[in-house]
Amino acid sequence: MTTSIDNPAKPEFASHRSYWDNFARRVRHERRYVWDDHVKAFVATVLATLKDRDVALKRGQIFLRAQRGIEYVAFKRNGPEEPSGYGRERMKPRRFKSTEGRANAVGVPVLYLGTSVKSVVSEVRPWVGAEISVAHFKLKRRLRALDLTRGHNKSTINYVFKAVMNGEASLTPEMREDAVWIDIDNAFSKPVTLSDDAADYVPTQILAEVFRDAGYDALVYRSQFGEGANIVLFNPDDADITACAPYRVTAFEVSCEKMGNSWYKAKKKTKKTAAKNAKRGTTAPKTV
Repeated sequence: MTTSIDNPAKPEFASHRSYWDNFARRVRHERRYVWDDHVKAFVATVLATLKDRDVALKRGQIFLRAQRGIEYVAFKRNGPEEPSGYGRERMKPRRFKSTEGRANAVGVPVLYLGTSVKSVVSEVRPWVGAEISVAHFKLKRRLRALDLTRGHNKSTINYVFKAVMNGEASLTPEMREDAVWIDIDNAFSKPVTLSDDAADYVPTQILAEVFRDAGYDALVYRSQFGEGANIVLFNPDDADITACAPYRVTAFEVSCEKMGNSWYKAKKKTKKTAAKNAKRGTTAPKTV
């Protein structure tokens, strides 16, 4: 655990683990609303190292949003009811009653969007056969967005290994900065589940407010579900719904790879084996 403090004046992070040790752990489990010097220095250093991460979202750009469920509507008078996407009000977050997410606290509405149907449908954790509404949102004005995608799918393991083997001083300031921003991107990109501890949201919620206060209208980060990016609009009224269609989930594709060694249970010692080992003067392996 790092005890050194980040330095926004240089600007320079004290450690490759500054996100976790100087910030995330502290705001989750120690101080959330009144920050200590470590958290203040970390936030200031983050703002001092943004370095050309601005991107412009153009007026008229189309993004997508998914919600579980659909409606059945009679499009013609006395006609049969047909599947339809939810209406405008249902597809936008409820004002003052929004649930929390990676970029917002309870009651603070933001608009979560995406760039592909597959990614936005996956974000709502559907099951095979689930019916999903997918809406098109059109930006009403040009927005200043912060691009967090540079660290997507990268790992800090090389920085960790070098720091463990040779000490933190073996990492250049640029290496520590890269590692911290990779951790920030991965924290926002981490899929949200119903079983998550509410405290897990706190670090990214705080950073989202910091970025909003710094003048950003939106955040861009990669989706963990296939190609595409996720977009967070801090003001849900910056986009209008132009269409909404019903979808049905037909299948899931799962891809996985082994990431560690297998463990094996030792064979149980039987009476026959014990007698044989006693005769040989040996003992059987202990049962795990």
